[in-house]
Amino acid sequence: MRRDAKGVSWGLALALILMVSSSVARAQDTGTGDLVGFVYGEDGSTPVSGAVIVVRNLTTGVFTEASASDALGAFKITGLGPGLYALGVKSASRTFNSQDFFGITAQRTSRLAISLNAYDNVAAAGAAAVIKEQKEKGEAFVGRVVRYHPDSKEAEVLVEIGLIQVEDRVHVKGQVTDFYQDNRSLKAYGTKTKRVTSGYTAFLKTVKPCQEGDFVYVVCKRGVPPFFLAPLGIAAIVAGAVPLSASFEEQHASPYTIRNY
Repeated sequence: MRRDAKGVSWGLALALILMVSSSVARAQDTGTGDLVGFVYGEDGSTPVSGAVIVVRNLTTGVFTEASASDALGAFKITGLGPGLYALGVKSASRTFNSQDFFGITAQRTSRLAISLNAYDNVAAAGAAAVIKEQKEKGEAFVGRVVRYHPDSKEAEVLVEIGLIQVEDRVHVKGQVTDFYQDNRSLKAYGTKTKRVTSGYTAFLKTVKPCQEGDFVYVVCKRGVPPFFLAPLGIAAIVAGAVPLSASFEEQHASPYTIRNY
């Protein structure tokens, strides 16, 4: 009888250990989130296969790579710690930096659609020059204000080095001028454009007046330099959780499709 009681006691202890271990494992699992999405070409609809998404947690500095995107452009990364992330993309012989950030929440699946926009040779060289100085100084000098138009609140900037792009964070600094802003619009010769390279004049709306001769810098957003020193394009986040959920339902043939979220 004692042996039976002892056996029962050991059985209960083992069951308790397994139950506690299972609870701990579940608690650890719930501390992370997942990222799923699609990679498209510049048109925002043609899937790109073989693209590798690289993400970095801006709090911990930890880098994580996804497996290569499938035939539908789908990718997935599991077990990411909560926080704000930067990303880059490696595709065949090309690398793409992103100017965007995204968040990961514990026990949640974040969803992104990413569009890969390739540079021409001039823009690629300009981007490399800007990033090199950003890595050294946190911001890169790109040009000077040659005229300010108070009626349209636009600064006319001669780009001397590198390039300036839509969504860049710029720093305008002079003897009395000193402000930062995200560059939401960009024009050249009266036409909207994505980027202006060295030797050309860019028109950008400014949040404050500036003066002729003010320096214009492109700043690392949140102090985070881009992933790749010589990128051949930009990886733009074109959709987030709400718009992308419909895409996942439509493209259910992908093995990365996640349901019941």
